[in-house]
Amino acid sequence: MPNFEEINGIQYGSGIKAVLYGQEGVGKSSLAAQIPGIVFIDCEGSTTKMDVRRLPAPTSWAMLCDEMDYIRENAAQKGYKAVAIDTFDWAESLALQAICTEHNIKGIEGLNYGKGWQYECELIARFLENTDKLIKAGIHVILICHAISRKTSLPEEIDEFDHWELKLGNKTTNKIAPLLKEWSDMTLFLAFKTQVMAADDKGKIHKATSVQRVMYATKSAWWDAKNRFGLPDMMPLSYGAVAHLFAAPADQIMQRAQDAGIPTETINVPAPPPQSAAPSAEPLTPGDLNDFEPIESLGADWQGIPDALANLMKANNVLPAHIEKISSEVFRYFPAGMPMRDYPADYHEWLCASWQQVMDAVRANCPDYVPF
Repeated sequence: MPNFEEINGIQYGSGIKAVLYGQEGVGKSSLAAQIPGIVFIDCEGSTTKMDVRRLPAPTSWAMLCDEMDYIRENAAQKGYKAVAIDTFDWAESLALQAICTEHNIKGIEGLNYGKGWQYECELIARFLENTDKLIKAGIHVILICHAISRKTSLPEEIDEFDHWELKLGNKTTNKIAPLLKEWSDMTLFLAFKTQVMAADDKGKIHKATSVQRVMYATKSAWWDAKNRFGLPDMMPLSYGAVAHLFAAPADQIMQRAQDAGIPTETINVPAPPPQSAAPSAEPLTPGDLNDFEPIESLGADWQGIPDALANLMKANNVLPAHIEKISSEVFRYFPAGMPMRDYPADYHEWLCASWQQVMDAVRANCPDYVPF
């Protein structure tokens, strides 16, 4: 009988499989562009006005697959930590072209009995399966898609209603969209949310007062969404709301700091905190904040601290001196006296991702800490 070793706990170090889809101009590419170390495979030219790293636009399905292999093979040398295909519905057209070329037909309908659509489904399923090579290497894979509203109904309801879903081919939506959603760890619907208020005393006339950009992480009757990270049902469309998911593990932070010539000590390196740990005083987390507004006029000690981290610190009354103390004396990542503004960006990200552990260390080691 074979003997299998049991693996317990949360597995860290693997990349995230994410689908970002939404309405035109809502900010899908802009959100993905904020993920550290991301490189775009821009299938439709939507990032040409953005200062991002990108590979040449693929002109065939084979070229798209080759670029994915290139990213995996050159990740260490180039510093790739994530890849975004922008957009996957445009990439789908390359898959259809590949099938037509292989079978020497002018259009996918040239294959009888709907075989062409089944071939496409199998081709994309193999592509998604091959992304595991990048995921296991710790590289995040982000598929960006447009959204489309279609009429649908529920078995228990008579009337139809609008439902937002991934914009894929009319003949393939029911085949390809489920593949993408099942493959993903996180499918976020990015949308414009209109605030409406009554314009008369009787509440019969309403008017729009403002529009917000939001992200939905939970499925509803009106849109598709999912996540495996316990995200709120709705969040502001801000990278700060999901930044903790893309933070680098502690060992990678240490290595990059050493590579950058920053002196560090390598003892007592804390492991990533368990996600199920119960906070002793309910500190705020990135998902709890409405948005990450820039921190202004807080003094020189706060200069160079990212907005996401600064907002967490301010909300919990944590000072830069507290972070500097635990970073040097408890975690022993950096020498005493090193200001926060000189910490590498990866460490700032890790502080956000490990905020519960940070708060525990501050409470235990900073006698001058006052919660409120």
